[in-house]
Amino acid sequence: MEILLNNQTLAITEEHYRKPLLTWLREQLELPATKEGCGAGDCGACTVLVGRLHNGKVHYEAVNACIALLGNLSQCHLVTLDGISHGNKLQPVQQALVDFHGSQCGFCTPGIVMAMMAWWLNTPANSMQTDQEIKQHRHDIEEALSGNLCRCTGYHPILKAAASLAPLTLGGAMDKADLVGLTGKQTIKILAGLSPSVKPLAYQQPYTEQELALAIDAMPEATFISGGTDLGLEVTQQLSTRDAYIDLSQVAELQHIQRHGNMLHIGASVTYSQLFDFLQGDSNQASYAWQKILHVLGSRQVRNKGTVGGNIANASPIADTPPLLLALQAQLILQKGRKTRQIDLADFYTGYRQTVLATGEYIREILVPMADQQVHIEKISKRHEDDISAACIAMVYKLEDGYIRQCKIGLGGMAATPVLAEQLQALLEGKLPTAINIKAILDELKKDVSPMSDVRASADYRLQVCANILAFWLQPENYQQAGGWV
Repeated sequence: MEILLNNQTLAITEEHYRKPLLTWLREQLELPATKEGCGAGDCGACTVLVGRLHNGKVHYEAVNACIALLGNLSQCHLVTLDGISHGNKLQPVQQALVDFHGSQCGFCTPGIVMAMMAWWLNTPANSMQTDQEIKQHRHDIEEALSGNLCRCTGYHPILKAAASLAPLTLGGAMDKADLVGLTGKQTIKILAGLSPSVKPLAYQQPYTEQELALAIDAMPEATFISGGTDLGLEVTQQLSTRDAYIDLSQVAELQHIQRHGNMLHIGASVTYSQLFDFLQGDSNQASYAWQKILHVLGSRQVRNKGTVGGNIANASPIADTPPLLLALQAQLILQKGRKTRQIDLADFYTGYRQTVLATGEYIREILVPMADQQVHIEKISKRHEDDISAACIAMVYKLEDGYIRQCKIGLGGMAATPVLAEQLQALLEGKLPTAINIKAILDELKKDVSPMSDVRASADYRLQVCANILAFWLQPENYQQAGGWV
């Protein structure tokens, strides 16, 4: 396969496809600017830009190089800190950080520069003249840098540097960008001419479902990978690489997001960032709940790579989206060859990290009911952003004449799999919210789940905090405003 690395076209040989991008950059190419901090996608020191050609334009996103496998980058433009300055001339982001003393020890700075570059490239210019414009800028830049940790606590000068750039951001006008000494038109021409992967069996990246079917036939035992934000950790943290991967991230039929009436159709390879952008501006309470949980799901870099289908199929008990999907009574379309089947998400998990998926079978689509109803979700974690949940709870119900109807409660981090709290649902069904006390909630919750104690939280804490949240939601001033998020 070929990629455009900064301003140079490179042919990548098969033995490198399953390597972490960061390892390849530092050890194979000896490009040292991209740093390794955590090796887990948490600190952002390894952030790079990845540009893909779509509908005649190149869109760049910030990505964690430590947990991205190189094979995923076929026909992409990879931009690293090593390539963005020309001689003694710095890029605007670099110059602003110099002007406002935004670097201290300097270790995290390369990742901060690249995360700010993604913000600078994609965010519309902001004159910063009104309170609303200043508020919008602060939201945008804090979101862009939410996955970058500065261990010297130097955030204030970094934010001042960003504020100076706000009126000069490009808003996606890539024809004005000169990232690596190439114009936008030159970059598009080069990317359009790059050779795709020759589809070696160790790492196959199909672009259509027909190609996917052939890939599965050729290597039926291969591991499916999409964003790789969790599978990448196996390589960096456990030093374990699967024998073969089939990359679903570019399969066209798995990338759709559509709303048909009250049903949301999400292709399995839709990223968290894509879903968040699609739902913005939607006043539906389920949409608010989606935006709330997506906003705290990892960092911007993780959301740019991680996919909804992957979050489900990974079968982690602490995955962030399944509790909401369970409460909304989502269904999955599974496919193997030409055969499809439709199942409730509640029937998908069979045990810890185990699902009903057969060999060669994959999630094609997620169907999510989005009818107007009361929808709440809360993620409990030690950090508000960029952290793994200790517990996650979602509640969906209707109020009919003041009584709770059609109540569904999804739980994460409380059992070996994401689960519905069936005993608790039965307790609440047909009751007045004000008639439910916290002791009754806690007693029924204990019948549904027996959470474990670990470094994130004790079992007692998990039970008590979920009971507290449910009791809070059932207070009249809160259930009348369900779904809002700040």
